[in-house]
Amino acid sequence: MKSKKFTQWGTLMIAILFPLAFLFTRKLIKSSLANGLEFDLLFFLTVIFVICLLVFYKLTIIINSKTVSFKLGIGLFGKSYNISDIKSCRPVSNSVLDGIGIRMLSNGWLYNLSGLKAIELQFKSRKSIVRIGTNQPEEISQVIQSLIKDEEIVSDKIEQ
Repeated sequence: MKSKKFTQWGTLMIAILFPLAFLFTRKLIKSSLANGLEFDLLFFLTVIFVICLLVFYKLTIIINSKTVSFKLGIGLFGKSYNISDIKSCRPVSNSVLDGIGIRMLSNGWLYNLSGLKAIELQFKSRKSIVRIGTNQPEEISQVIQSLIKDEEIVSDKIEQ
């Protein structure tokens, strides 16, 4: 199977973080001759907002015949899961209280940048789940479920 990529843009994150990063960068440039403490604080805040923007501007899910993986932004953070370890995948809607970003849920983890739609991965060897935000949960879920079925057929043939 050829790799499939699904990208969700963090429009809310971009709308919040880009203006803040721009504002603090302007203030930093204007205050470059100011006292050390003010400059240091502005520099620190500018770096934080720029890093957050680079990490949270998009979430990309990559699916191939062996793995389901995702990466945030420019790829500083991401995870990968073997298809053979996944028990099921289904489309879900997150609660507004779950929010956006990287969150610990009562039964697993949520990685979400925008909206309430996600896929939920359940695993064979652990009770925790992983929810990955996406604007195409039905399509992604179908692709992963078909790969899980293909993996089960192959493993059954090997056992026989």
